[in-house]
Amino acid sequence: MSGTLIWYVAICSRQAWLMGHAIEPYREHELLVLGRLLQETAYPRQRKELSLPGMKVDLITPRDGDALLIGEVKRSPRMQHAQRLQLGYYLLRLREAGVTARGELRYPEQRMVEPVELTPELEAAVLAAVHEIEGLLGLPVPPPARRIPACANCAYYEFCWIEEPPEGETEPAEGRRSRRGHRHENALEGL
Repeated sequence: MSGTLIWYVAICSRQAWLMGHAIEPYREHELLVLGRLLQETAYPRQRKELSLPGMKVDLITPRDGDALLIGEVKRSPRMQHAQRLQLGYYLLRLREAGVTARGELRYPEQRMVEPVELTPELEAAVLAAVHEIEGLLGLPVPPPARRIPACANCAYYEFCWIEEPPEGETEPAEGRRSRRGHRHENALEGL
């Protein structure tokens, strides 16, 4: 179980299944690359990355009053429900370890900070997401692909829609350039 899986299940259960079965998304997908760059360059004076099993927190402030302050750096608040669940998962894990913590979602491009507290409602949502992931990971195959708005910018796009041209296009998948900027080729080609 990880915070990343919590984030994915809030967006798409198929993504969560793929990640949970160690099927990584396209690492050079432009939004993933931009996210990594933002995480590395934003807030240069703060301590970065607290890594524990199943969690990798972007920012950490040793103490803010009586609580540890942890932060997640995100490009935009567009998927804030998923971001809140991910941060809530980290806060729950820290509380279970005996650490009092508060959280913040940070959006450097918008110059916004959204405080996140582990309320009973957020805790219940996190536990429901954990339960959902446990069920998904027990499935032998991923849930069927279901087109949702997040598909347009998904790093797993090709896992779901490679045989189907994007909406509005009629050219078959074979031989066309994908929206990711790389060509899909048969892995056995040239052997």
